[in-house]
Amino acid sequence: MRIKELEPGMVLMDDIYCPQTGILLLKAGTVLRRALLRALQKNNPDLYCYACRSSAISRNEEILAVKADPAAAENLSLEEVSGKENWENRPLFPPGFVDREAGEIYAQACRVFNKIYSGRKIKPYLRELYNVIESLVGKLLIHPEMMIYVALLKKIDNSTFSHAVNVCVFSAFLGKVAGIKEPLLKELALAGIMHDIGKMDIPVEIWRKKGRLTLLEFNKVKEHSLYSYFRLANIDQVDMQTLMGVLQHHERLDGSGYPHGLKNDELHLWSKILGIADVFDAYTSERSYRKAYSYHQGLEHLRQNSARFDSKLLNIFIRSLSFFPIGSRVLLNTGENGIVMGIHKHYPYRPIIRVAKKDGSGEKLIDLAESRSVFIEKLL
Repeated sequence: MRIKELEPGMVLMDDIYCPQTGILLLKAGTVLRRALLRALQKNNPDLYCYACRSSAISRNEEILAVKADPAAAENLSLEEVSGKENWENRPLFPPGFVDREAGEIYAQACRVFNKIYSGRKIKPYLRELYNVIESLVGKLLIHPEMMIYVALLKKIDNSTFSHAVNVCVFSAFLGKVAGIKEPLLKELALAGIMHDIGKMDIPVEIWRKKGRLTLLEFNKVKEHSLYSYFRLANIDQVDMQTLMGVLQHHERLDGSGYPHGLKNDELHLWSKILGIADVFDAYTSERSYRKAYSYHQGLEHLRQNSARFDSKLLNIFIRSLSFFPIGSRVLLNTGENGIVMGIHKHYPYRPIIRVAKKDGSGEKLIDLAESRSVFIEKLL
């Protein structure tokens, strides 16, 4: 039967591929929920497929609570997505911020994404989006540490907008140090900033829910990468690599991801990059149900879950992210304030810190590469 003839609750008996790109959209066995079916029918109404009726979703399944592990924290984030924040006159960075240009590029990216999210349309703002991405990538190529510094500060209210821009920054940075050249970096940055645009098609009450999500609600959340793909697939300027990155950014090398449970080489390079950036930013961002984990804890979380990520890219990400430029002020987990004095080539996340002695007799140096129990909580 044709897709436009399908009804909610039916189950696919065969895989569905996008006729324009050949990308796998839905696997056999997928239960067609109403919102997902609307997206399919809007984009590919005359495509033929095999489906049958099913009572696969029982009442008991609907009321089962999802027990989310920390690795899936970003999937269950209870973000406010009303799109009503005013970015135009809002101070985004503290007085004396070291690089106003980087800060303004970041703020402008948030403003553009806010327009897209609030207006629920991409095409009217596509030129503006490409312009700000060009500025962001240009700054990243010249002074990568400053764009990373901006993203780490997270002075905006840890919203959908700042998460999108942070993933854009971290993805483009990882792509740069992994050897991806400038023209492609811009497309990778586009995939980063648009990776979660499909969240606008998820009922807002799910994102705002204070308790655990039911199994049915969690399954709706997992459809957002498909919605992101659908919103971008009909835009001529968006290339195949961007689409693959957006669709697969929640896939994991060990097969534990979604929407298709892909493994290893089945994942596109860009989805591997976006996955690392997405998890790191989600883990180090504040949520309504928990405080933000520290930068140190974010890197440790990635390391502990290394089987889920591409090992080469993960090692590059961890080694290259020297978030702490020499001279930057930091807070240690000991409660001490310090200044970064030196950075280890192989351990950039554990620099040498100068702090005042507790007895007031002077200053001392703490080498975090040797003092393993001490780590940086945040930038000041």
